[in-house]
Amino acid sequence: MPKSFLISGDMMEKKKIRKVRYRLSVVFFGTVLIFGIMFYKYMKTTTLEDVLSEHRTITVFSENTVQKGGDNGSEETAEEQPAESSSEITNPVPESEAVGEEYLDGCVFIGDNITYGLSSYGMVPSSNVLASAALSLSKIESMEIDTSYGSMTVLQAVTEMKPQNVYVMLGSNGAAYMSPTEMYMSYSAFLNKLRIALPDSKLFVISTPPVSSVKESSAETPIKNSDLDDLNGQLLDYCNKNSVYYLDLSSALKDESGCLPADAAENDGMHFKQSTYETFINYILTHTAG
Repeated sequence: MPKSFLISGDMMEKKKIRKVRYRLSVVFFGTVLIFGIMFYKYMKTTTLEDVLSEHRTITVFSENTVQKGGDNGSEETAEEQPAESSSEITNPVPESEAVGEEYLDGCVFIGDNITYGLSSYGMVPSSNVLASAALSLSKIESMEIDTSYGSMTVLQAVTEMKPQNVYVMLGSNGAAYMSPTEMYMSYSAFLNKLRIALPDSKLFVISTPPVSSVKESSAETPIKNSDLDDLNGQLLDYCNKNSVYYLDLSSALKDESGCLPADAAENDGMHFKQSTYETFINYILTHTAG
């Protein structure tokens, strides 16, 4: 076979290969172009609402969400917060029609020496009061007290009781040596554990009550009402964010100067007289929820 014919054949084969490659390139770029045009039109006509409706599971990471280690990429919240009822609540809890004293039978009151007075004055059965004169925010999770179930911590006892309503009033013991922020940190940590332990109970936080001017000017352990107001503001914010009821007893007890009236307090300017406990209970019965 002549050499010129072989060369011509090779050239024809190469032309065919180049032609096929050219056609494949045209098809590829044409496909990309069409896909790009369709994607552009889709993005122009599709809203965020349409996108969200097509996805059943969407993970949103908030400032309280952290990643756990491991291959499964699971997550957990910095503060464990169990789901509450989806119904909206209003804080502070507004005044409502008074309920009978039998309402108190389904309530448990947690607190320090002021809450302890509810049982010592006979306002609430002692079995419904988890409090102690020595209890404070710094000891609320560790100190054992006498209960109907024996000596145990408040959290252990209330978990056994599973009451319909739980009222917590802390802060008076410790306010002389703890800052509002320190008190709040201990308070909120305890409330988080209560909510986990009692998902079916209604949780009420009662504002830390004011002290009289005598206590504010005490030489040994003064307490400033401004510090108590600071704590209460943080507690109200916590309750609003976590669907917990907040009772503003503090405002109901204050006089025009923002203090607990002298005739409402014992000589130390902090503990309640019996008449003040009556006001306390009346406030509970006229500020219920649900």
